Amino acid sequence: LLQYLRPSLSDQDIPHCTKTRDEILERAKLAVEQVKEKLAHVDSKISMMFDSWTSEPGDPFLSVTA
Repeated sequence: LLQYLRPSLSDQDIPHCTKTRDEILERAKLAVEQVKEKLAHVDSKISMMFDSWTSEPGDPFLSVTA
């Protein structure tokens, strides 16, 4: 699809799905570390709740409550 929309792209210009997955996981790890660092100085306890769902038209949602 990308090559159809932009014929000048080559296969090397488009990241493979594993590269995209690895990038997402790496960014998630960095985000977790940043949250841990910020919460390390909080004197009280914090509970977190996560919920995810998909709407009727197929839109994904993720809710994070602290």
